[in-house]
Amino acid sequence: MSRPLELILARQWAALLSTPVMLFDMEGSLIFFNEAAGLLLGRKYDETGSMVGPEWQAAFPMEDEAGRVIGATDSPVATALRSGSPVMRTVTVRAMDGVRRKATVTVFPVHGLE
Repeated sequence: MSRPLELILARQWAALLSTPVMLFDMEGSLIFFNEAAGLLLGRKYDETGSMVGPEWQAAFPMEDEAGRVIGATDSPVATALRSGSPVMRTVTVRAMDGVRRKATVTVFPVHGLE
C-alpha cells in the first residue's frame, strides 16, 4: 500500500520524540502512535496497528475531569476535526493495560495527511 510522503515524514518525526504523539486521518482513524504514546495507551503500535474510530475509542475510552465518559463526537480528536482548530483538554484514559492515566491532550489538524 502506498503512503503519502507527508504521512511517512510525520511518522518519522513522531518516532523521534519522547512526547506522546498520535496521528489520526481526517476520518478520525488512528493511523500511528509513537513509543511514548504506547506507554500512555498500554500497548505498542506494533501490537495494535491502525484503528478506526470505534476501535480506538473502545480500546482506550476517555473521561472528562468530572469522571464522565467522553463520547465519540465529543472527543478532542472529533472536536478538532469538526472545527478545524486546535483543541486542548485534560482527560483520563483507561489504557489497554487497564491502568487509568490522566493526560492533557492537544489536538491540532494538519492538512495534507489525508
